[in-house]
Amino acid sequence: MTRPADLTRQALIAAATDVFAESGFAGGSVRLITRKAKANQAAITYHFGGKEGLYQAVLKAALAAFDEHALLDEHAAATLPREEALRLFLRQGLRPMTRRDRFSRYLKIFAWESVSPSDAFRAFIAGERLPVVVLADAIVRRYLPPEADAETVTTAMVWLVSQPSAFTRNAALLAGPPANLAIDEAFVDRLIDRLTTLLHGALAAGEAAFSPRPRPGARRMRHPGERLRAR
Repeated sequence: MTRPADLTRQALIAAATDVFAESGFAGGSVRLITRKAKANQAAITYHFGGKEGLYQAVLKAALAAFDEHALLDEHAAATLPREEALRLFLRQGLRPMTRRDRFSRYLKIFAWESVSPSDAFRAFIAGERLPVVVLADAIVRRYLPPEADAETVTTAMVWLVSQPSAFTRNAALLAGPPANLAIDEAFVDRLIDRLTTLLHGALAAGEAAFSPRPRPGARRMRHPGERLRAR
């Protein structure tokens, strides 16, 4: 049987996931978390050492959920046709717009952190590989030449990560005036189609811009990885 202390710990993590998804770490109210979990603030100190420790427990649960529920893994991001990998990345990132499940809440937390990373988040990722970052990195490398420097890769990766998170963070605003968008599954499908077309085109243009240009009259040697990246 589950001990009462374990039940309290699980209830605090579940409540914190809901609160942090809606308000981010800085805006997440400890009072609201304890009220939702039917616990007291001393329980947070006892189980997690404080708000930051509770937040890191939520982030650890998020990483575990990615391994179990993600639509795309690192191998698929590096081997699927580029446009298909990009589409799956966007579909996964836009999931919180229409779904209210636990995995979608984790994605919303990462969307908050993509705008203004908290110190607690910085401390957590210092020793972890974030799935969203790993997938975006694998995808943009498919569009860049092998000799692309770290700054170029990082810039493209951050740009890609920010695309779906901008919509998930602002879903409530888009549903209200003046946009008054009907945010349902059909809308998300259309949004994925549009973003895939735009981002694939932009990344392909970047591929051409960053590829080394042969000297006039010089014969260009094809890199062995070009066939894979060109899919």
